Amino acid sequence: MAKKKIIILIILIIFILTTEVTAVSTFRIMAASSLQEPLNEIKDKFEAESRDYSLEINYAGSQMLFSQIKMGVDFDLFLSANYNYLNQLSRENIIAKETIFARNELIIIINSQNEKINNLEQLISSDYSLLLADRSVPVGDYTGKMIKNFLDSIADPKIRQKIKTDFNSSIVSREFDVKSVLNKVKLGAADAGIVYLSDYNDDQDLYRVKIPAKYNIEAKYYMGLSYNSTSGSEKVYNYILSNAAQKIFSKYNFKRVKTNE
Repeated sequence: MAKKKIIILIILIIFILTTEVTAVSTFRIMAASSLQEPLNEIKDKFEAESRDYSLEINYAGSQMLFSQIKMGVDFDLFLSANYNYLNQLSRENIIAKETIFARNELIIIINSQNEKINNLEQLISSDYSLLLADRSVPVGDYTGKMIKNFLDSIADPKIRQKIKTDFNSSIVSREFDVKSVLNKVKLGAADAGIVYLSDYNDDQDLYRVKIPAKYNIEAKYYMGLSYNSTSGSEKVYNYILSNAAQKIFSKYNFKRVKTNE
């Protein structure tokens, strides 16, 4: 009996010594809400390829994430739709290095229950109610610049002022993240809204209208690596710039970037 117990004990010791125990390292990513779909897919692919890594992603508006980081929230990577936030964190030695990792542009979305329009001019001259992002968040700032580009193209100051007044009066709400604009227009809280191209995925409840390049704004997404980063964080940083990850961004209508940008 004692001999049997010794044999069992030896087998258990051998099993323990020969079984590979891998500690999983968790890395926290603070990411703009407009990145949710591609980044979730990138997360799944990365974790499948690197089983000792786990990515925890916190999605919110870039401004909110910036505020959380300023308050001391622990993070490894910050993915922002606005460079100003990264620049400020870099100056304060919170971000060690940064790069552009994706590009985007604005589109108009219309609730499918409404009569179709074909361009920005028709939207601005229509009586459609509008949902926009707040100017304090990147997509809202880009929207404001795009509208300014359009208004600046109107030579007559009286006509320009009237169009500006009519446009502003059609805004029923300003949201603090792009997903809120998208979902509320889809639910009929407003007739139309302005979001990123990447937010539109051939949804049957919405149709999209292109904004001419001469008015549109190219949104650039920046990634910052925490000053407290480890070599593991760098691996995640580099993976987001990899061809595999860039293909996923392209799938969701983001524009790819060159790795040396």
